[in-house]
Amino acid sequence: MPEAADHIGGPAERGRGRGIHRHLRAVASTPLRSFTFWVALPSVAVYAGVCALVFLVMHMMSDEMNAIDADRSHKAIEAAIESVVVGLGESAADEATWTEAYINTYIAPNPAWLDGTWGATARISDTYDSVLLTDKDGNIVFGESSKGPISGLLADNYSGAAILLGELDRSVAKVGDDATVAHLARVGDGIAALAGAVVHGNTGQASVLRDHRRILWLGKRVDDLLLHEVALRFQLPMPRLVEHVDPGHDSMVLAGADGAEIARIAWQPRRPGDPAFAHSAGIAAVVMLIIGMLVASVLTAFWSSIKSRAQADERDWQNARYDAVTGLPNSFGLVESLKATMPKRRAAQPVAVALVGIDGFLDVVDSYGREAGDRLLDTLADLIEIDIGGKVLFARTGPAELALARAGENAPNLIRGLAARLLALANQAVHVDNLQLKIGFSIGVADAEIDRSGISELIRKAETALARARETGGRQLVDYDPAIEDERRQRLELQADIRRGLDAGEFDLEYQPIIDFGTRSIVGVEALMRWTRRLGGPMSPATFIPAAERSGLIDDLGMFALRRAVEEIGPLEGLKVSVNVSGMQLRNPGLAASVMAVLDEWRMPATRLQLEVTESFLVAQPERAKRILEALRRNGILIALDDFGTGFSSIGYLRQFAFDRVKLDRSLVADIDKDAVQSALVESTMVYAFAMGLGVTAEGVERKEEASTLARLGCREFQGYFFARPMPLNALTKLLGDQQDLLAV
Repeated sequence: MPEAADHIGGPAERGRGRGIHRHLRAVASTPLRSFTFWVALPSVAVYAGVCALVFLVMHMMSDEMNAIDADRSHKAIEAAIESVVVGLGESAADEATWTEAYINTYIAPNPAWLDGTWGATARISDTYDSVLLTDKDGNIVFGESSKGPISGLLADNYSGAAILLGELDRSVAKVGDDATVAHLARVGDGIAALAGAVVHGNTGQASVLRDHRRILWLGKRVDDLLLHEVALRFQLPMPRLVEHVDPGHDSMVLAGADGAEIARIAWQPRRPGDPAFAHSAGIAAVVMLIIGMLVASVLTAFWSSIKSRAQADERDWQNARYDAVTGLPNSFGLVESLKATMPKRRAAQPVAVALVGIDGFLDVVDSYGREAGDRLLDTLADLIEIDIGGKVLFARTGPAELALARAGENAPNLIRGLAARLLALANQAVHVDNLQLKIGFSIGVADAEIDRSGISELIRKAETALARARETGGRQLVDYDPAIEDERRQRLELQADIRRGLDAGEFDLEYQPIIDFGTRSIVGVEALMRWTRRLGGPMSPATFIPAAERSGLIDDLGMFALRRAVEEIGPLEGLKVSVNVSGMQLRNPGLAASVMAVLDEWRMPATRLQLEVTESFLVAQPERAKRILEALRRNGILIALDDFGTGFSSIGYLRQFAFDRVKLDRSLVADIDKDAVQSALVESTMVYAFAMGLGVTAEGVERKEEASTLARLGCREFQGYFFARPMPLNALTKLLGDQQDLLAV
């Protein structure tokens, strides 16, 4: 157990709901003393003057409290409505900055996609209830709302359209396609928040020309129900839309983009000063002669007012520094707390930071909802806090990111030791309600001798190391090294090169025959991607495919391979083609539809296409994998489990998932004729597969003895250098025309 002196903060010093150490401020006593000396004491001396003065002061205080509360309510309601408009603008920016939206809007306009994505959300979502896609002049290309389709001009539906379009034009000219506009506007017989953003990609697409620009507009009707929800959320008076303001009500004008009034809201003011005055006056009337009681009541009211204001300031101070879900310090709070542990005038000292990325957190949120994600974070915070024993600062610095930090002589070793323990902790299932969730940690660590000014740079280096840990598979600890940034720059250059190569048509396919050993005939081929015509020289798939997966280009690369394979092998009647599908592609819910679209385009039967998947995605996302594979098989597409015998290989996967074929990896096939144990393992695997009605293909067969042994064990399909190497289409066509060489094998 750590010594007490080693502790930076323990469970008793964490925040909201966890006993976070609060920065309490002393309530100023000067106003209270002034009130006592200049009001209370003279009132005791002059009875008549005190009576008049007390009522006068009480009346003034009442009016002042009402005025302060009215002003505060006005500003708070104004800020709350503004938050609705700003939030809608952020939603518009998120929806518009999307490569898939860019493709379906500019590259291949797809009304069905627009309706299924944005239109469906407008009909059922609380985020926005109308969505429009317009050109630069406000002509509606697509429009949908909770009440039905929208057409015509933007100006026909929303006031101030010309001003909004002009403001967006100017913003795009200044900041580029990431610009957004958001204002209130009149719509029909009511008003709405309206936000717009230019549709553009988020994976390196060129800026959209103004004449070709498509603008996504999101609208959210502002009515009494929305105002009621906002008031409840921010604990405000209940405003409502009115045409005329009733006497005694406070009101506010809502303006459109042109600054003109479009609506007015009013609410019943709380007037906290009125009951205070009535209460004090009642007491004063009853006990007019008891000056002491009157003075005490005034002092009490004054004290309560000061205390309430101090508590409000403290809440604001705390919210700026602590995470609401876990009660841990946020990024700002971490930097501030770390600075507090470092003397102001001391020279540089060792400081270490570990950023802990929670692998699989977003999948938990996708599968079980945001509340399950919050409870997972809270549970992890408890477990980690117990594990670190209060030795280091502990914070939540991102949606799926935690941090450990410490300054001092032993900081680097202590942080690395605790980080290594966290990796071991991640091997255990986390219990959240009735769920057992399996997550992992990717950890980036950075340390240096710095003063207070170097903390932010050190955290940035830890972020770089964390990014490297995630990019290289996750569930590991990576120390910061300047070379990482060089490598990341090189990866970005490679990703740009892949995009350029796709656009320039530099990628090709080669096909490796799959042989039926019984008939010595070619029954299929596996499509293998090659980049031999690269401008900078040939590059191995082992290099460019992982880079494409990290950059999100694997969808484009995979669809290119599928389309080319179907185009080239489709005309070769009776020949099936196998295409590899990466785990990143399987995360795309539209994969089955995209594959069927390619097959329909080239009129190739689905039963001639076999998609090969590896076990990594099955392990990480079993339920999602099962849904996607079932969708593909329902369309007649064959599914093969590739590289069986590596990684997490288990016969249980053959029973859990719907496969048509198993492809034995080279590691199981190599020298099988010389290893009786390996031969028995392969034989039992094939027996199990055959019993389930699955086909078996042996990959990487390089020797005749291996083929003979596998054939004796019951395997019929083979693939490997012993039979044929990968070859271009023309060589494959020639080989199909003359298969005599295969008969001699």
